Parts: sequence; structure tokens; C-alpha cells
Amino acid sequence: MDILERIIENLTSDEVRRFKILSNRFKADEEKKLLILFDAIRAGGFKEIEEDVVHQLYEGKSAKSKNNYYRLRNKLLSNLEKSLLFYHFNYKNTIESYSFIQLATLFKERGIYREAYHYLKKSERVATKYDQFNVLEVIYDEMVQLASRDVDVDIAAIVAKRKANLKKIEIQRSSSEVLGTILQQIRKLNFSRGKQSQSVIQMLEKTKAQLEEHEHIFASASGKEAIYKAVSTILFKKGAYRDLEEYILKTFEEFESADLFDRNNHSTRLLMRTWRINSLAKLLEIQEVHQQLPLLWKELGMYSRQNFNEYAVYYFRAKILNDSFMGNLDEAGETLKEAFRTKELTQSSLNELYLLLSQADIYFSQEVFAQAFETIRQILSHPKFSSLDVAVQFYLHIFELVISYEAKNFGYTDTRYAQFRKKYKRMLKDEEYAHALRFVDIIMRLNVAAIEGKKVFIKSAYRHFKEDFPPSEIGDTETIMYEVYLRAKVEGKSYYEAFQEEILKAME
Repeated sequence: MDILERIIENLTSDEVRRFKILSNRFKADEEKKLLILFDAIRAGGFKEIEEDVVHQLYEGKSAKSKNNYYRLRNKLLSNLEKSLLFYHFNYKNTIESYSFIQLATLFKERGIYREAYHYLKKSERVATKYDQFNVLEVIYDEMVQLASRDVDVDIAAIVAKRKANLKKIEIQRSSSEVLGTILQQIRKLNFSRGKQSQSVIQMLEKTKAQLEEHEHIFASASGKEAIYKAVSTILFKKGAYRDLEEYILKTFEEFESADLFDRNNHSTRLLMRTWRINSLAKLLEIQEVHQQLPLLWKELGMYSRQNFNEYAVYYFRAKILNDSFMGNLDEAGETLKEAFRTKELTQSSLNELYLLLSQADIYFSQEVFAQAFETIRQILSHPKFSSLDVAVQFYLHIFELVISYEAKNFGYTDTRYAQFRKKYKRMLKDEEYAHALRFVDIIMRLNVAAIEGKKVFIKSAYRHFKEDFPPSEIGDTETIMYEVYLRAKVEGKSYYEAFQEEILKAME
């Protein structure tokens, strides 16, 4: 897959809409071909149909047709690049500074120097606001050059600003070197998911000793904060939850002992506490999570609830999850009701979506399938649903099929299954989602059997599923554990009962 296909594959729906609006302004034959090619690539599996697309566009497979086709691809890429820049000019402020520099360059080349200086000043304001120190160096260099023109430029002030900016660039460069070295060392470590392997803390101490000239970065609050965020993100992505929990605990204690936490970085304190709780939940340290949650709640009230709106949802979701792990579904339900009553949470539509996800899970675990069905429909039609990761959307659509089957909405399940296969046809060809496809196939066999009054040999399907795929991790993005659901069917018990057994087994 080349850059054109990768860019098209990763476009958002708004970016696609904007590109098509711009393209449809032109009625030339070539513009129509651009859109045909664009839609063909976006549909997925393009390599399999590429020759057919070339033939459709140019009615032949000659060398000339191929040349025309590759010119068309290059033009499509160029148009996409321009469309993205144009679209994000008003939404990505960091791009805005570059755009003003381009305008200044254009006017300078025309000899309109005062106008050029005007746009350099505009660019300076944006770059200063967003700490674009390297961009500011370019701006000040351009301003110095304009000082020799017929422009009223305070050269002394510019030189002073430039000196101050160069110091910031040096600090930024040093920080980048430190972070780059640390991240490279972390990626070399051999992590085993959920188990402690090589010590991240020891690695960091060793790296710190090797970078003595940058010791000030390791000692400063901003440096510690940058290192913490970078290291935590990598550990989380690697699934190294034991290492992450240990590292956050040590870092949190260092911040507290050095009195580095204050109002200005309170969000960092809450983030550390939240990530540690999430790590402990992944490790099924249920009692420790139970002890940490009141501390998070207390910290959410600090500084007149300064960051409450942003972080309270993580408290409620963690408490609901931990209550369900402990077998307290009724208490989880009460916590959810409290969350829905908390005005600061429900003012955010994204928070509302997260709470609905918890609600659907509770209803499903309680086998109140009618309510679970209504809730999952609310989730899938929610205005923020499309903002979720596509893999999460994929698994929630599978959850909908399971819930609608359990709610005995067999006709609806059949219709939604056809839509599901069409919507996710590209993902369903990916080996990464083979287990999900097999599970959905089993659900649909159960659904068809229910419609036709027949029996499905679920025991055999469960045995083959276990043999062919590794077990799910508790708390993964699938929403429910597929093999646990199938085992519950085989053993004639509720999913939640089988899930509780799985937790106890994992904690042994």
C-alpha cells in the first residue's frame, strides 16, 4: 500500500466530504476520473481491482493508459494534500503559522514589504501562543532581512526576542534528546503482558547516569512530567501493566516528596492516579483498586474541583467496573445512577456515551436484555459514536448482535448482520479479527436456528473456537469475552456467572 492509499484510508468523514465538495466544483472529465479513483481506493481491497479500474478509466491496458493512470494518481495525491491543508487551516492552529509565513514570502517576492511584515507578525503571534520555537526562528530571520527594506522594523527588539527564543530551542532540543533516548531504550525492553520482566525504573536510572549533561531535565517538574507521559504511553501500548503500575507509583511518590504537585499541574496528578487504577484493574488487583478509588475522588475535589469535569468520568467508570469484578452488580448500577445525576459529567456528550457503554454492560450482565437492547441502540446512534476508535465501533456492533439475539429480536439481528458485514468487510478480511468473525458466525448460526426452530451443536463450536484462538484478556476492547460467552451457553449458565468464574481463576 503506497502513500496515496494510506492517506485515503485514514481520512475522516469530514475530510472526505470537504475533498468531494472541492472536487465537485469542477466538471472536467479528469476531475470525474479523480473521484472514481478516489472512491475505488476508499472502498478497500484496491490492489485486487486496480487493473479493472485502469480499464474503466482509460478503456485499455496500453503503456499510454498506464502513464495516464499514474499521472491521475499523482494529481489525486496533490489535490488531497491541498484539500487537507485548506480544510485544517481553520482547525489546526499549528498549521496557521506556516500559512502566514507563506503569505509573507509571497508578498516579499513581489516587493510588497510592509504587507510581508504584517503577515510575519501574525505568524509570530500564533507561533508564540503554541510554543513553535523553530517556527519563530524562521520568522525572526525573515524579519531581520526585512529590516534592510523600507519597513519600520525594531531590529533591537527582534534580536532580543531571537536570543530568548534560541535558549528555548536549546532546552527543547535537550528535552527531545532525553525523551528520544528513553523511548528507544524502552522499546528495546522485552515486556511480557501483565508480568514484570525487565525493570523500567532501573533502565531510567541507567539512562539518567548516561545523560549527565541533561540532569536538569530529570530534576525539573516539566522534565519529569514530559518523561512520565512518554514512558507511560509506551508501557500502556505494550500492555506492560505491572511495569506501568510500578513506574507510576514511584513517580507519584517522587512528585509528592519533592512537593511538585500544584494547581498548575493538577491534571497530571489526576492522570497518574487514573492510569495507576486502570493498570491495577488490568492486573485484577481488585482490592487495591477499591482502596485507590476514594483517593481519586478526594483529589477530584481539590482546587475547587478544578479538573472535575475532565476526570470524574474515569472515576465512575473505574468504580463501576471494579464493582462488577467484585460481583456487586447492584452497587455498580447505583454508581452509574450517581454518575448520570452528576451534572458536570452529562454536560459532555462523550462522557454520556461512556456511561451508556457501562449501562449496556450492566443490563447485559443482569440479563435484562430488553433494556440492554435499547441502550446499545442509543450507543450506536449517539452523535459521538463515530469518534470512537474503529476497532471499538467494530466490537460494539458485535455486542449489538449478541444483545439483539438474546433479546429474541431475531429478524433485527439478521438485518444488522448483513449491514455489519458490508460496513466492516475490510476488517473481516484481516487475520487480527478472525476470532471475532468466527464468533459472529456462531451467533448467527444460533440466530438462524432460533428462527427455524432447529438446534445448534454449540459444544462443538465452543471446542473448536477454544482450539483455534487464544483466550481473551479480561477488560479488552471486545466488551464481552467470546469464549466465556460460549462456555456459558454450553454449561447453561449466565454470562456474568461464567465471567465471575473467569476472574476468580485469573486471580489464583
